[in-house]
Amino acid sequence: MRTQLSELERDALAEAFNLALGEAAASFADIVNEEIHVTVPEVEILTRKELVQRLVDLPSAQDNPTLCSISQTFHSADAHLATETLLLFPERGGLDIVRRMLGDTDTPLEHVSELEQDALGEIGNIIMNSCMSSLAHIFSTEMVGTLPGVERVTPQDLFRHHGQSDVVLVARIGMSLSSQNVAGYVLFLMDLPSLAHVIKLIQRFFDLPEDEESP
Repeated sequence: MRTQLSELERDALAEAFNLALGEAAASFADIVNEEIHVTVPEVEILTRKELVQRLVDLPSAQDNPTLCSISQTFHSADAHLATETLLLFPERGGLDIVRRMLGDTDTPLEHVSELEQDALGEIGNIIMNSCMSSLAHIFSTEMVGTLPGVERVTPQDLFRHHGQSDVVLVARIGMSLSSQNVAGYVLFLMDLPSLAHVIKLIQRFFDLPEDEESP
């Protein structure tokens, strides 16, 4: 099973996720009524333990390590492709966005209402489904998703139901709001069998040599 990507494959995967999130960011910008800045995707093959360490080391995690996590899983109709998607905000930043949308600025942070929980799920649902709709076009397949799950969690507990040694493709993209000091991340995680299938689809979409091998 391949655990490395060639430079061409890495660039093509990054471009696919960049195209997908570009449309999702536009949808998110409409929700919060301001410009959303998106970083260039970082594509790596990591263990879940290594990914957790990346999240722990983020500057935003130093002052407030708790995250608002909105997660969904998607799979293709033929079951050859599966991906986990996560939208992560620092806890206070995520709730600030929701409370701004709902007009609630007085409720203490520790009291997260059911309405705010639902609003976070809806934000994730809009962003992630927009991303997967774009990726489904690139992959020439239909993607079916679960309902979003919302939780407040530390990076160390994010994958508590998974094996920490599991190796996954990680595409990490940063999102930030122009008028607030709020930065979040969208993560796409694929297991290695799904990655092998995706590489073939990416090669066809970008007209890459199909015999391209990782070093």
